[in-house]
Amino acid sequence: MLVCKAVTFFAVIFQMRSIGYNSFDSSLHLQTDTEKPSLKEGDVLIKVEAAGVNRLDLIQVGGKFPPPQGESDILGVEVAGTVVEMTQTASEQTSLKTGDRVMALVGGGGYAEFCRAPYQVVMAVPEGVTWTEAAGIPENYLTAYQALVWNGRLKDGETVLIHAGGSGVGMAAAQLAKNLCKGVQVIVTAGSDEKLSVCKENGADFGINYKTDNFALEVMKFTNNKGADVILDFVGAPYWEKHSQCVAIDGRIIHLGFLGGSVLEKANLGVELKKRVTHFFSTLRSRSLEYRGELVKQFARDTLPLFSAGSAKVRVDSVHSAENATLAHTRMRENKNIGKIIITMTT
Repeated sequence: MLVCKAVTFFAVIFQMRSIGYNSFDSSLHLQTDTEKPSLKEGDVLIKVEAAGVNRLDLIQVGGKFPPPQGESDILGVEVAGTVVEMTQTASEQTSLKTGDRVMALVGGGGYAEFCRAPYQVVMAVPEGVTWTEAAGIPENYLTAYQALVWNGRLKDGETVLIHAGGSGVGMAAAQLAKNLCKGVQVIVTAGSDEKLSVCKENGADFGINYKTDNFALEVMKFTNNKGADVILDFVGAPYWEKHSQCVAIDGRIIHLGFLGGSVLEKANLGVELKKRVTHFFSTLRSRSLEYRGELVKQFARDTLPLFSAGSAKVRVDSVHSAENATLAHTRMRENKNIGKIIITMTT
């Protein structure tokens, strides 16, 4: 009897809840016997309150986006929770301490009760921000910041075209564009009037229903034939020609995904040359720790005060328990969300 009790106690300490998946039907399931992550030097262990759902999670479930080498194969790249353990290096190199409310951008492992994160990618949760809101900041807002500031070099008075305006990244990009530069005009596309209405509440100056209107023509009308200085694209090949039509001279097009395909059947490169267009093809999950750490550092400096002040705010579309995680993925797969989908890991 004493031996059985000892074994049970061992399991409680070294096992945790996590969300697994079946690639054959894209379903998710709660599992209670996952091994807790072991910390590497420089790591912080976070007890996860909530995790953000991202399109790349759905792609990983489909077997097309495996985690980078050395990262957990558990889904989830952004978490919010409490610091419960730190390595010596993490303690020496950061002001973080156990008990702090934090959020982090991780390479994997977010859909779990505990998640490890290098201290370089951990940020304090801004005052007044809830767990569910905090879980929607790291991936979406860092992606938007990278695209607008590092890649797009957005400047005062410019015009930015943001596709998928009703998505988490789209809404983050609109808020940052308005707050980080003066006089920026934000144009968004979305697939319904309901989403466009919310986008305008979120700061968009002009909305285009891509299902009923030619967005290239509408952009040129809105800008008096100047075009958009910066374009954030998630669609890929099907939008290439229209982007050539509506990008401004010296414009920058940032490609963040290829939901519509990545193979071009034709492209008029002469138009791009004449306009001196710059293309950026950008990812975040596969970047080096040094890159992600510097991005997090600059992002925290430039944007976290906006959340405390209320100038930036995560629009939470829906919150799902770990037991109902499949519903979260289904909602995103069907493009029903307006804002951020969150999964809570607390019991």
